[in-house]
Amino acid sequence: MTRSQIRPSRLISKTAVFGLLCGVAASIAPAHAIDSIVVTATKRAQNLGDVPVAVTALTAEMIEINRIDSVEDIARLATSVNWQGGLTASNATVSIRGFGTNAFGIGIESSVSIVQDGVVLSRQNEAFGDLFNLDRIEVLRGPQGTLFGKNSSAGVVHLITKAPSKELEGAADVFYGSYDEVVTRATLSGPLTESGSVAGRVTGFYKKVGGNVFNRFDGETINGIDDSYGIRGKVSFDASDRLSLLVIADYTKTKTDCCAETVRFLPPGTNVFGDPTLNVNTAMAGIAVGEENRETSLDAPTFGDYMGWGISGEANYDFDGATLTSITAYREWEESTNADIDFSPHGAFLINGGSKEQKTFTQELRLASTTESPFQYVVGLFYFNNDTTQDFNRDLFGLSFLEQLLDSTIDVNNYAAFGEVTYDLSTGTRLIAGGRVQREKIEYSATASRFSFDSSTVVGLPTSFAETEVMAKAGIQQDIGENSMAYFTFSQGYKGQALDLTTGITDAKAFLQPIAAETVDSYEVGLKADFFDRRLIINAAAFLSNFDNFQTQAFDDAALTFRILNAGKVRSKGIEIESQLSVSEELTLTFNTTFQDIEIRKIVGTGCYPGQTIALGCVGGQQNISGGTLPNAPDVKIFAGANYEVPLGGTGYIGFANVSYSWQDEVQYSLNQNPLTVQDSFGIANLSFGARGEDSGLSLTVYVNNLFDTSYASFIRTPGGIWGGSTALTHQIPRGAKRTFGVRAGFSF
Repeated sequence: MTRSQIRPSRLISKTAVFGLLCGVAASIAPAHAIDSIVVTATKRAQNLGDVPVAVTALTAEMIEINRIDSVEDIARLATSVNWQGGLTASNATVSIRGFGTNAFGIGIESSVSIVQDGVVLSRQNEAFGDLFNLDRIEVLRGPQGTLFGKNSSAGVVHLITKAPSKELEGAADVFYGSYDEVVTRATLSGPLTESGSVAGRVTGFYKKVGGNVFNRFDGETINGIDDSYGIRGKVSFDASDRLSLLVIADYTKTKTDCCAETVRFLPPGTNVFGDPTLNVNTAMAGIAVGEENRETSLDAPTFGDYMGWGISGEANYDFDGATLTSITAYREWEESTNADIDFSPHGAFLINGGSKEQKTFTQELRLASTTESPFQYVVGLFYFNNDTTQDFNRDLFGLSFLEQLLDSTIDVNNYAAFGEVTYDLSTGTRLIAGGRVQREKIEYSATASRFSFDSSTVVGLPTSFAETEVMAKAGIQQDIGENSMAYFTFSQGYKGQALDLTTGITDAKAFLQPIAAETVDSYEVGLKADFFDRRLIINAAAFLSNFDNFQTQAFDDAALTFRILNAGKVRSKGIEIESQLSVSEELTLTFNTTFQDIEIRKIVGTGCYPGQTIALGCVGGQQNISGGTLPNAPDVKIFAGANYEVPLGGTGYIGFANVSYSWQDEVQYSLNQNPLTVQDSFGIANLSFGARGEDSGLSLTVYVNNLFDTSYASFIRTPGGIWGGSTALTHQIPRGAKRTFGVRAGFSF
């Protein structure tokens, strides 16, 4: 039976579960209405049910109950989101509706934008540390080019941290769990003046966790976090009845011995560079190679050290009928990494890494209406500048004449004007229109020793590129009764021009720069409704997105490096359903699911996978993968959760329990459609329970994650030319791919 043949039956069975939830609602006991959630998906504060955008909103309570400590964790609840690990933070990626960044290097950005407190981060890697003291998370699904700009062609993840409070409050907790994981967190907030016009909040955390991979070469356990800590301060100032100011400063630092890959499949005769004197089978003797392998033998250091800080200022001035908002921000990010990419103790690559530095300045100025007028609007200007520098070194057998050095810089300037308007026809119908015009200029310099490339000495080589792009949005929204609304939107997205800045760059490749921008046209139909006095909430969306000039990467075996290229057309279509059901005052159920179909419509010229023959479609080292799928894009994902709370009679404490189950269909991890790099479908069950004081502020929570000890890989690949074209596989297995336990004790006031 083929994958396409079993998909309809899965759809029917999963939809039946959802239908059962709706049926139960008609006969349940009196229950508590589900609270409304306010989001800023349209750059204005609105109730989630009123926003004509597909938004997954996770409140502070959901974040705490489900222990969402990282962007990776978001993918469990938000079923349209997927996470893929990498050798470093810069190689990991988050995707929405199947699209993210499956290409790496400082010259290419993601199609999923990550925003923190209204500030656009320059790269996703800045958000891949610990998340702390969050008020909510908003995942905007589908192109958000009109309001959020470039490189949000697949969506936006907005992280909103807690604001200063007008009254004194604080909280602290400590967590201890499997892998000797230790996490401490604390926050203190309150007024800084007697009048309360100035308030502040300071928050900090510390984390340390052991690894889950044993390195036989030196007897160390790796892939852990040696140290991670951060601090954030916020000060708000009500300067007048009309003017308010908010200043945010944060600093984080993380030191890891991550992220080594282990061997998943190893056929006989696998050799580094095909040299029999560098046999991998012998080097891995005694290691139980397979899908659950958590042992390796590496002679090169594996680490990733990261530091980031930033400061931003937000000013809001209330005119009569509109609010003027200014957000000014400056951020820096530094990383130092190394990885053993011969995946053995043979010493081929003792050094494969280097340093990277990102400096970003952003300025946004916008005006949004605040009256009850039929005509609502938000208009604005935006400026983005990013300077990224990379110093990379690949040391082959320690021989200087084989060393590959890459020094590169890229400077990006983006100017934009944007706006979105809504007109209410007073019949429950609202018309939506928006647009963005932007001008982006990129400049670069690079020297690479592999092919003696130096951008400054190549006669006639262009190193500066500019492009103007216009994006549009149009839609209609219709109220259905008092508690429901439906909408249709057409949206465009844009992922900027890219540069191939890798060790394999040559004069010839440089003259092919830049890689053309990736664009998308997307159609979306949505329904948002609540029933039975907000005891049941259903948000659903169906979408169809067509991507042009899809930016991707292919591995260049000759240069032992990736190359970036435009590869054609890709289509994404699907259905998303998110629901909550208040069964009683004590019990709340959550059910989210995504059904999607990602189809490569036209990609020709992608490299073959190891072992692929002419009969299997490999001609001259190239293949046509039209009809295939994108990496890490499951057809089906499901999240189901139940949260139960009940007073523990007369003790002054409330007992609580939460159980959740997330399941995803099989995924292909390679763009070249290698049948060996497929992760089978799997599901993870999590359980937590505990008690908290109604008045004392004390709490104790016990966690059991991955209850059924299900193993899975967050990434699978073939080393290809590094292992002489062998069909062998390596993979990453995260700590979460094993049953873990933990306990958290906290106090708040």
